Amino acid sequence: MTLSTSTKARLRSELRARRRSLGAAQQRAASEAAALHIQQLPDWAGLQHIALYLAADGELDPSAIARLCRNSGKQLYLPRLADHKSLQFARWDAGSALVNNRYRIPEPDEGSEIRAAVELDLVLLPLVGWDRDGNRLGMGGGYYDRALAAGRPRWIAGLAHSAQEVARLPAEPWDIKLDLVVTEQALVRCKRTSDSCQASPTGEGGTSVLDDDAGL
Repeated sequence: MTLSTSTKARLRSELRARRRSLGAAQQRAASEAAALHIQQLPDWAGLQHIALYLAADGELDPSAIARLCRNSGKQLYLPRLADHKSLQFARWDAGSALVNNRYRIPEPDEGSEIRAAVELDLVLLPLVGWDRDGNRLGMGGGYYDRALAAGRPRWIAGLAHSAQEVARLPAEPWDIKLDLVVTEQALVRCKRTSDSCQASPTGEGGTSVLDDDAGL
């Protein structure tokens, strides 16, 4: 399945409008709910090196997850642009200074420790759209695909509002598939080797657990 550039642009516009339409209270509630759902990962306690992002443009805010990680003694990393089309994961300590990159996104400075994606336990990616086969629609720049192509971390997870889900997204040969999607409703675990996801109850507060980017 492929989509034309113009069709992808229309889909991005629609999905970005959906997430931007959420009010501040909804965004805060979604952030807190995602932090609860992510703890359903069976090896959550053992995940020590976690990369996430700083939310913008209505993205699901990982700040509650960041707070949870710091309170649990986990080490955090943020994406940092290395050159025109590449991305690195730089250590992000509490209170450390951040500088704006060319997209005016704050990131750790050049002196920060860099950790390869394959050495991370979990990478949390911002999403424009997602489906239950683990396909991700980003902003079109391909930064994360290139950063993760050299080696996968233990888990690659997208963070997104449930309203950003679509029935099916196109996948290119170079696209890196998601293992998980975390929303305000559920932890969605996608089987990258199959055409579907498997569901089981989450219990209170969730519905189910189911086994690209000019910006990032």
